[in-house]
Amino acid sequence: MSISMEQVQALDILKDSNVRTGKELLNSKFVNWVSVIETPVESFVRKNELVLTSGVGCSQNEQHLYTFVREVIDSHASALAIAIGPYVQEIPKSIIDLANEKRFILIELNWSIRFSEILEQVLELIHEEKRKYFEKIEEIRKSLLDYILSGQSLDLVAEHVSSAIECEVLIADKRGVIRGKSRNVEIDLQDNWLNFMHKQLEEDGIYHTLGDKFKWLQYSNRYALQLTIHSSGNIQGYIVVGGFGPEPFSEEEHQQWLMLLEHVTTAVAIHFLHEQAAKEAEWRLRDDFVWELSRDAIQSNESTLSRAKSLGYQINLPYICIVARPEQLKEGFHSMTHLTITFDHWLHECIRHMEEEAENIAKSMALKSMVTYQQEELIIFLEVNHPDVILQVKTYISKLRARYQFLYPTVSLTWGISKQYGYSCFATSYQEANRALKIGRKRNGPNSLSVFADTTADRIIESLLNNKELIDIANSVLGSLLRYSKERQIDLLHTFTVYHQNRGNVSQTARALNLHRQSLMYRLRKIEALTNCSLDNAEDLFILDLSTRLWLNGMETKTTE
Repeated sequence: MSISMEQVQALDILKDSNVRTGKELLNSKFVNWVSVIETPVESFVRKNELVLTSGVGCSQNEQHLYTFVREVIDSHASALAIAIGPYVQEIPKSIIDLANEKRFILIELNWSIRFSEILEQVLELIHEEKRKYFEKIEEIRKSLLDYILSGQSLDLVAEHVSSAIECEVLIADKRGVIRGKSRNVEIDLQDNWLNFMHKQLEEDGIYHTLGDKFKWLQYSNRYALQLTIHSSGNIQGYIVVGGFGPEPFSEEEHQQWLMLLEHVTTAVAIHFLHEQAAKEAEWRLRDDFVWELSRDAIQSNESTLSRAKSLGYQINLPYICIVARPEQLKEGFHSMTHLTITFDHWLHECIRHMEEEAENIAKSMALKSMVTYQQEELIIFLEVNHPDVILQVKTYISKLRARYQFLYPTVSLTWGISKQYGYSCFATSYQEANRALKIGRKRNGPNSLSVFADTTADRIIESLLNNKELIDIANSVLGSLLRYSKERQIDLLHTFTVYHQNRGNVSQTARALNLHRQSLMYRLRKIEALTNCSLDNAEDLFILDLSTRLWLNGMETKTTE
């Protein structure tokens, strides 16, 4: 624990001492210990140590004394106090010049002062400073627990901590959302930390490695300290303490701040856990209600209105349904080898964060929303108030996607948007969004976005899959082609699909398939020979296209059935 040289110099026992050099440094030089040293210095002097000496080893030898003082300075001592007496009758000018040059505190002591009394008083002062420090820590710990247990806001908690340690204080959750801050927080600190957090999420996601609990952040020619709040190896959030100078912490200062802020992080972790427990009950009620709306399972309109009001929902607004299916959840979890929580615990947090972000993005767009997660799908009813509804929904999804990418970079989502929107059409809208998602995933794969209104052709094909005669026709058309493709490892079905999408333009198709024109012509002739269909005949082209669509939409499964 450190005291300043100014405090040392103010002791009664040193009132008659004379500060020969470095008087302007008394307030900025700190003392961790005090010792009595004579020559040689070697490694006996530590950093931030007040050194007392009689100069007995340098008696009447200015060069020896000069070397001794230089070695004490080089040891990064706080100050050197020399007893003026029989061994050093006065401090030579060369040593005064050296101390001034090195910006070092040099003190003349009266020979009659006992070193033991100086040691006793300085050490007592250091111990008193330690006692005050630990009392301060205990006071902060008790008061913080009172704040947390009485349900005070994190703004008040941040303000209390800020007053106690005389620093700017920010408190944020693990997603980088600021939950509380003291009134003295500078906008530059807040903006720089948000950018710092944004970069951290972009690089590592929400579940980055704990590593060093301390991280430094520069702002306005000063530094802030970010400390991770965690429990059981799981990150809960962050405390940011600003107002430090550019000098890094010494080992002792590091331990002091760590001890002090550990109590703060523990109290805030308790707040987050209490908050989480309270939210869980509300989330369960909301989940059940939105899921029942999706299935049209609520018995009466009166019951719907009553439950919606109690949960803070406004259902007499026009809503559209969005359904999202997370992909690669287990792969994403297993890729984070540093996690100590189970997959079920991680998945539960992931779902809750997805729901919260879906609501927060809607709020940022001044829209109401109702969200639940059921049957491995995120279901969102979003208020719409724009003439171009789909454009508004796609803007919302774009923002939500970007946010999810930061929090969970290993997880992707496949999206479906309903066609039906408006008042009290929740079940129909959900069914459409769900179907759009499934059709889009089958057609375009994971991480795609599909609108129900754009799936008309796919829905027609799905209904045609129940027609046995059509299945037989498609099998007879494609049978030889599929066998040839399998034997030769050439996907002729894909070749035809790209050719048809390019409206029979050979040059465009060759570029799309990265094929030589002659190779493409060979494939097209082979397709005609194997299917007995001419690509120049409109009816043959229709039959080939229909057969291909049936196959790509699951005809093989239907045939097996």
